[in-house]
Amino acid sequence: AIPIIVFWALLAVVTNTFVPKIEDVAQELAGPMVPTYAPSQVAMLTIGKEFHESTSTSLTMLVLEADRGLTEQDRDYYAGLVRTLKADSTHVQYVMDTWGKPITAAGAQSLDGKSAYVLLRLAGDIGQMEANNSVNAVRHIVDTSNPPAGLKVYVSGAAPLAADTVLIANSSLNNITIATMFLIIFMLLLVYRSVVTMLVPFFGVILLMLSVKGVISAFGHYGVIPLSSFATNMVISLTLGAGTDYGIFLIGRYHEARLAGQSREDAYYTAYKGVSHVIVGSG
Repeated sequence: AIPIIVFWALLAVVTNTFVPKIEDVAQELAGPMVPTYAPSQVAMLTIGKEFHESTSTSLTMLVLEADRGLTEQDRDYYAGLVRTLKADSTHVQYVMDTWGKPITAAGAQSLDGKSAYVLLRLAGDIGQMEANNSVNAVRHIVDTSNPPAGLKVYVSGAAPLAADTVLIANSSLNNITIATMFLIIFMLLLVYRSVVTMLVPFFGVILLMLSVKGVISAFGHYGVIPLSSFATNMVISLTLGAGTDYGIFLIGRYHEARLAGQSREDAYYTAYKGVSHVIVGSG
């Protein structure tokens, strides 16, 4: 048993020491949030290709809003903002400048004259690292654009929403893991009513989680498998749940065998034989 424990401990230490964190790998290698073969995405890519607008699926809306009503000064600011966005060809592939043209301006402005919008198509498919970087670049341009007094500019749309979702998913992973750990400790204490007994399966769960995070991070980092924040969260949750359940099963069968008068070694093999097929079948 000791060589097995040492092996898994070394695996956890090595993969978590010499491989980037799984959160960073998942963010770096994030694929499109919606597959590019989905009908909606195929249509969007086709439109972008046929109209020479964009090669990606990232849509962003800039909304200009002023309670006092939009003025000529706001239009001048808007024109400068559009020029700056078009100049950033690395992140912005297309700007649908409808408010800046007299013939289409009415269609991009609210009836009360207090708001207007402009559509952007950004580099990178929605949810990808490239798309998230493009969203951040647009936000930086807006934040440093110095709009006139009374005018507010918002960055909205599918691409910013996806970027925020990925950011929150990555930042909340550690918090979710810690909260789950406390729940596992509480549950194990309720089951065993012994701190020492509780530590046996809990140590196994911790070792399993670290090993899984390290191995998955290594596979993703070296291009063996694709990763995403949602898949990472799901795998960690399944690992914690399965590790806890299997530990309870094994210890329960071991206690039953000991109560039946078996020796420690015989009880170990009895527990293993009684639970191994359940673990293999559910895995």
